[in-house]
This record gives sequence, C-alpha cells and structure tokens, in this order.
Amino acid sequence: MKKILALCAVALMLCSVSAFAHVPEGVIYAAWQWPTSQLPNLDGDISEWDVIPAELWLDHNDPAIIVGEGDVGRAVDAANLAFRFAASWNDELDRMYFVFDRFDDVWDRDGGGVGCCGQDDSIEISVDADHSAGWFWWNPADFDDDEEQAIRERGRHAQTAHYRWPALEPFGWKWFWMTSSDWHDKEPYACCADSYKLEGSHGSEATIQVEWYTAVWDDYDHASPETSIPHDLVEGDIIGMGMQIIDNDNGNEDDPKTAKWSLGGQSDIYGNGDSISDFLLLPVDTDLLPSAVENDSWGQIKASFAE
Repeated sequence: MKKILALCAVALMLCSVSAFAHVPEGVIYAAWQWPTSQLPNLDGDISEWDVIPAELWLDHNDPAIIVGEGDVGRAVDAANLAFRFAASWNDELDRMYFVFDRFDDVWDRDGGGVGCCGQDDSIEISVDADHSAGWFWWNPADFDDDEEQAIRERGRHAQTAHYRWPALEPFGWKWFWMTSSDWHDKEPYACCADSYKLEGSHGSEATIQVEWYTAVWDDYDHASPETSIPHDLVEGDIIGMGMQIIDNDNGNEDDPKTAKWSLGGQSDIYGNGDSISDFLLLPVDTDLLPSAVENDSWGQIKASFAE
C-alpha cells in the first residue's frame, strides 16, 4: 500500500494541469499491471484478482461513486445493489483488463428500461488513453452537417462502451454505441462474451462476476483496425477512465427506477473526457503475484473444474 500511495503522490506532482479537470478533482486512482506471463484467464472465475490490493478496488461504499442521474435520491444499500470493480493493464499487449463483481436484488436484462438502449443493468466504461480530455461525441450539426466527418470523430480519441453479460441483442456484450463497426468487440481487440459467471435471472435476485479486456486507441477509425492507431500504454503514465454502473430495477418509461452510479458523479462520461477520472498505470508488483509454480498449479486446478 505504501508503494501505491507514494506513486500516486509523485503522479499528482508531475501530472499536467489538464489532469485536474477530471473528477474527483485532485484524485488519482491506480490500475494494477499484469505481466504477460500471468494474465488472468477470462473465464468468469475472478479468484485470480484476489492478488490486487484492497486499495485498488472501487466499490459501492466509495464516497466518490455517486448517483448522478435518474433515481438521484437512492441511498447506498447493499441489499439493493452491491458491487466492486478494479482496473488493470498489460504493457506488452497494450490492453486494459477489468473485473466486476455485482449483487443486484432485481436483475434487469430485457432491455426494457428508459430510452432506446442503455438503461438495463450494465456497466459503462470510458477510456481516454492519451489523456487528451474534451468532448468525443459529435453530431453532424457540429461539422456543418457533415455527417461522415461527425461519425469519424465519434470515439476517435476516447472510447466508451456498455458491457452486458449475457449479451443483449441487438447490442451484443460490448455496445460501443458510437460505432457501427463489426470488429471492435472481437479478439484481439476485446474479449469476451462468455467471460462471466451468473447466478440468477431477469427480474430476480442475482450475482455476477465478470472479467474482460479491451484495446484502447489514440485514433479510433470505425473503418478498420488497420487504419486505427492503438495507444501505447506506458508504466507511470496517467490515463483518463470513467465508470458508470446502471441499475434499472426492472423499470419502464412511466416508472424508470433507474440509478446511474458514476465515479465522480458525472453522467456525461459517455462523451466528455473532462468528466472522467485519472488512473495511474502501476508497475508490476512481483511481491504480490504468485510464483510460477503456484500460478501453474492454480491454472491446472481451474482447468480441472472446467472438465
């Protein structure tokens, strides 16, 4: 923990002024680093993530996670919604890895919430890997009605997506709603549609544990990965990242029952890089990782469970 606090203190002194435009102001979170030899196996068994120190997990009791839209008066109540989340990364593959553990007293998975698309139970993550901040969602009117250019700019320097397990048609498991591309949610750019374990069903009490990764981009081009520019994640850098958890409680147009639990309390993380938070990319902590023998043994045990 002392190492993490020291790194964050140094980051606060060195980071640019633009970092302080993010929320919560003056706060820097941290993202665990996985060495390539010990990446988590994306199967929904999140026990591998237990190596991550408690200080790197965000949960429903964190005062910076605020109901910023919808059912604003809803109080923290673990009997209604309880969750924890951690961000991590890998240097060699330039991927962000996430883990999400959720209990929900009413699991809403029919897509019947308020609005067109995103109000059923899900988690929304925004990543501004090059820390450029600013607006990254555009309408054609912003480009003199040049719809083609507006579409090109959507998600160009920062990307946001709703993640749902099981996948919800027609949106899929990773709904990057700014794009119509058919490659962003497939390996090696994202994984996986089946990397979860769920107990419960729509309309009932449920628990879900899920782990996944996504590539991040300095210049996301909807046309193809070949014309896009991936971001080079570098140890010690600060990236922008937003998190928002949607809890719909089986609402509808007349009675939404929707709350959005946002890191920093801003509901516009979908398109505003200034409303997301700062995350320091940590070095590998070999003291906390299992040895090669322990890691191999655990992999064998997990494989036997799957047989």
